[in-house]
Amino acid sequence: MQEHLKAATQRLGFLGTPLFLGFSDRPFPMMPWEGGMVRLSQELRLDGASVWYRVVGPGKRGLVLFAVEPRGA
Repeated sequence: MQEHLKAATQRLGFLGTPLFLGFSDRPFPMMPWEGGMVRLSQELRLDGASVWYRVVGPGKRGLVLFAVEPRGA
C-alpha cells in the first residue's frame, strides 16, 4: 500500500497539496473533514488500487483530500 500512497501523492500534486484521509472499502467514499463529511467523487486509477479524491479550498491549487481503495487480489 505504501507504493500506492506515494504514487497518488505524486500524481495528485499538480492539483494542490495532497492529504491522505485513509483507506476505503467502496467507491465514492464519504470521509470526515472539518466537522462534516465530504464525498471523494473523482477517481484516479493505479495498478491494484483506485484513488478517490476531491479538491477543496480557494483557487485552483487547494487541498487534495484522497483515500485509497485497494482493487483485486
